[in-house]
Amino acid sequence: QILGKVYAVLSDEKQRVVYDETGMVDEDAEALQDGRDWLQYWQLLFKVTVKDIEDFQKSYKNSAEELADVKAAYLNFKGDMDRIMESVMCADYTDEPRIREMIEQAIDSGELPSFKAFVKESKQKMMSRRKR
Repeated sequence: QILGKVYAVLSDEKQRVVYDETGMVDEDAEALQDGRDWLQYWQLLFKVTVKDIEDFQKSYKNSAEELADVKAAYLNFKGDMDRIMESVMCADYTDEPRIREMIEQAIDSGELPSFKAFVKESKQKMMSRRKR
């Protein structure tokens, strides 16, 4: 919304002149009202469809890029699966066994260190994550 307001001010000649001269923005200006359909606006701007997202998910899952992202998240969060699952793109609770296996293979091969948070995660923490 903030970016939309900035765009509205900069793209409206009168608003821009006022801003350039005073450094102030007329918050009541029609162009800055929140009645805009932001989803439609961003879709027009970026031309992304649901099919584009689904195609990306299909190509991303089980890719080298996903593996690199999983390894980076594992290192960054020191094995905390809650944070790993939140940060890996396109991942949901159904992907956890697959992601956990990727990490375990990397630990077994020596690519990743063994963090206690990962190898000794409690069943309660795992079940809580699945419920969320």
